Amino acid sequence: MNELYTLLPLEIREELSRYEERAVIPAGAKLLSQGAAVEHLIIIEQGSAGVSVAAEEYTIALGFAGKGRVLGLRSILSGALAEIDAAALEPCIISRISKRDFKTALQRYPAMYFAIAKLLSLDLNAAERCLREAPRVFTRKRNAFARPRTSSGA
Repeated sequence: MNELYTLLPLEIREELSRYEERAVIPAGAKLLSQGAAVEHLIIIEQGSAGVSVAAEEYTIALGFAGKGRVLGLRSILSGALAEIDAAALEPCIISRISKRDFKTALQRYPAMYFAIAKLLSLDLNAAERCLREAPRVFTRKRNAFARPRTSSGA
């Protein structure tokens, strides 16, 4: 079960699951693009994605999103553009719910806002902890999760 559904009653989970569309995403494909409109709530069912943010000419690796992680929630709610890049690090199976369908469920079940607020608060706390504790990794490459090239010693 994904991180949002664990906070919701069965009736709401069943409603949302009716809106889900499954997709297989190849390694390297973008799930979210910073600065782009978010049209679907994305739930990673299998696989993992690298999450990063571009800042000037640097790309900052923020971490990984794996099974059960929900992406795009804040943007769906606020209508803001995506603040992060998320790219599949391996083939992923995702479920996605269109923005329209998710907002329809929100109108029908306003209690969802409590679960969403809790989840977004947890995300914010995790991001703050990450920024305070982790060494900052900057790279000029657009893909912050690319493996460094090794040079042959010839």
